[in-house]
Amino acid sequence: MVMNTNPKNEAKAYGENETWQLGYFHECMSGFEHQVAAHMMAEGMVEESLVLTRVIHDRYHAAKRNPFNEIECSDHYARAMASYGTFVNACGYAYHGPNKYLAFAPKVLPEKFKSPFTTAEAWGSYEQIQQDTEQTSQLSVAYGNLQLQKFSIGKVRNEPVQKDRLKAVLNNKPLKLSRVEDASDKLTVTFQKELQLNKGDLLQISWS
Repeated sequence: MVMNTNPKNEAKAYGENETWQLGYFHECMSGFEHQVAAHMMAEGMVEESLVLTRVIHDRYHAAKRNPFNEIECSDHYARAMASYGTFVNACGYAYHGPNKYLAFAPKVLPEKFKSPFTTAEAWGSYEQIQQDTEQTSQLSVAYGNLQLQKFSIGKVRNEPVQKDRLKAVLNNKPLKLSRVEDASDKLTVTFQKELQLNKGDLLQISWS
């Protein structure tokens, strides 16, 4: 992708020729490309985002050049780290430490999805599986500790969840919920007691 184009072939579309910004308008910069891909993913343009990300990846393929150095203004330019935004948006990940809130709403293969996650003091993995009418989501803590009061999960099937078929379990022990918010595209549960998740803990939310 280039920064800008001049489809109408205007004589001074970008100002005077002496303008220092003029040199940027026809450049290709990996950091900006990744930002566009991340924005596309956030807006639900999943295929377009993946295509753009793949093209960038192929341009820096190991057979051609260093795949860990997506050159922009110079070698190892930090703006290429915008690629992480595409990953975050693909996971539908959201986290608010002070509010003890965590959310996932996968946009890529939501029927069978798994990804790592990080919070302020913990990291681990999130996994969700959809089989027939049942959806199961589990959060596994591999290190540190996580305070959690509210947990939001993207729904694979946009159908109402019957509360008597909703289960919340921590290390095989049932949890009590104080509130359940059921939207068309996500389910949000609030735990009656704040959870303190530590290394090795497994939180499971499921419904059918």
